[in-house]
Amino acid sequence: MATELKLPDVGDNIEKGTVVTILVNPGDTVTEGQPIIELETDKAVVEVPASAAGTVQSVNVKIGDTIPVGGVIATLTGAEGAGSSAPSLPDNAAEPDSATVAGDEATAQRVAAAQIESQKEQAQTTPPAQAPAAAPSAPQTGGTTQVTLPDVGDNIEKGTVVTILVNPGDSVTEGQPVIELETDKAVVEVPSNAAGTVQSVDVKIGATLKVGSAILTLSGGANAATAQAATPAPASPAAQAPAAPTPAAAPASTPAPQAAQTFDGRPVVHAAPSVRRLARELGVDIATVHGTGPVGRITEDDVRGAASAPATPAASATAPQAAATPARAAPAAPAPVAAPLPDFNKWGATTREDMSGIRRATVRSMTQAWTTIPMVTHFDKADITLMEETRRRFSARVEKAGGKLTMTHILMKVAANALRKYPKFGASLDLANEQVIFKDYVNIGVAVDTPVGLLVPVVKNADRKSITEMVMDLSDLAARARDRKLKPDEMQGATFTISNLGGIGGHAFTPIVNSPEVAILGVSRGGMEPVWNKDKGEFEPRNMLPLSLTYDHRLIDGADAARFLRFICESLEDPFLISL
Repeated sequence: MATELKLPDVGDNIEKGTVVTILVNPGDTVTEGQPIIELETDKAVVEVPASAAGTVQSVNVKIGDTIPVGGVIATLTGAEGAGSSAPSLPDNAAEPDSATVAGDEATAQRVAAAQIESQKEQAQTTPPAQAPAAAPSAPQTGGTTQVTLPDVGDNIEKGTVVTILVNPGDSVTEGQPVIELETDKAVVEVPSNAAGTVQSVDVKIGATLKVGSAILTLSGGANAATAQAATPAPASPAAQAPAAPTPAAAPASTPAPQAAQTFDGRPVVHAAPSVRRLARELGVDIATVHGTGPVGRITEDDVRGAASAPATPAASATAPQAAATPARAAPAAPAPVAAPLPDFNKWGATTREDMSGIRRATVRSMTQAWTTIPMVTHFDKADITLMEETRRRFSARVEKAGGKLTMTHILMKVAANALRKYPKFGASLDLANEQVIFKDYVNIGVAVDTPVGLLVPVVKNADRKSITEMVMDLSDLAARARDRKLKPDEMQGATFTISNLGGIGGHAFTPIVNSPEVAILGVSRGGMEPVWNKDKGEFEPRNMLPLSLTYDHRLIDGADAARFLRFICESLEDPFLISL
């Protein structure tokens, strides 16, 4: 009995995708959850797993085909498990490292293992220049399993090894951390995707790893058999042979590995959505960029290099397009960054120091924010005399719970209430579709000063938490931020940010909006000031707190900002208003 494998739902608002890689051939034996194709959607390149196990009778698509959701990918004979696998693609398929399959936890584990295995196969087979080098380290040879670097967060393609937690001969379990990796945002622990004995450690401290790079080789792994089953290896040698021509189809485009596959004369480009967006902003035709990332994938550095390169080579390919490229690239060209510096040694001794990953990420995000968002800052002051008395009165209760109540925590609660009353300040702009995205959740980011730079952990669902709960959450996040132990997800998803410099000093500042957010609240040092009491006809000493609200003027008008910040000030001036 034949079973059709169809394209399931691959993510929100995604109705179709383009086939960029076919991972199976007729005659291959596949397991349920094993990736069978790679599909490029508007958001990412995702692996599509088989919804049943069996033998491939026919592959109904080819590279470059556009498949709608529900389209037939392949036909299996002797299929098993088809009845329970219709919704088998993970809900968040755009993030392969967090794949989950609805209703079946065991299947989710098989899908995750198969996805990791497929990344290793792709690294071995896709680029012709790398195939010979990758073949000897195939994870399925000799009963060994390779542990590779999974996706560790949005727009993070590489990291630096700072700690190796295992040694050859050690026994590791699935999920056990094996290295610590420093990314642009944090130091994260990378877990093993299999259990076994460490045969070799394939990295060293200081090495830069890209997603998909090998970390360890395990022998006698508990998941080794599963990893092998996820490949065509269990099939007969004759069935394995047809897989060899797959990478051989690419030599026609040796100068540009990312354009090796074409459809209707157009290259199939391997690049993340953020890289594509950068190419559009810089006016670069991404199809002409040579990728230096894993398996020929195009990186941001490749795009920036193409933007600053002379336009002559592009003119030979498409003269009209090349003529237009310099004009579009001029406004956003990174000329100021790349401008030559004077020889500072002429005036005295100098020392150079490489930027940390956090500093590099800050440079990118702040440059983008400053050049793309029209920002305005509105200033106000809140009389926190009563609130400060209330804070001191109730701080002992919070200390019993294990935390310390500060004005930042009170501001988080007040801001959460304000975002519910004025949802526009927690929204985002979708310029491509000319829409405003309103969110039904309130996640507040709080800027934390660390020895390596500014980090912004995010307290999720702040509007549903008490002040004490936010004290505990933020204390934990801030401590791990200073130790570089935050997880990527703990720094994502903010709808609004608070930056409090009151503990350091200053009477005002203008914080920068962190896209895709549209507003940020700055808090400066408060103090006693004489304030006129019109009822008494005299000045009174009041504790005044300066606040600065920076907002995206494309969405928020000045009157909206004044009302929003006044609501925050009034809530701070009367503690009872927080409960209302």
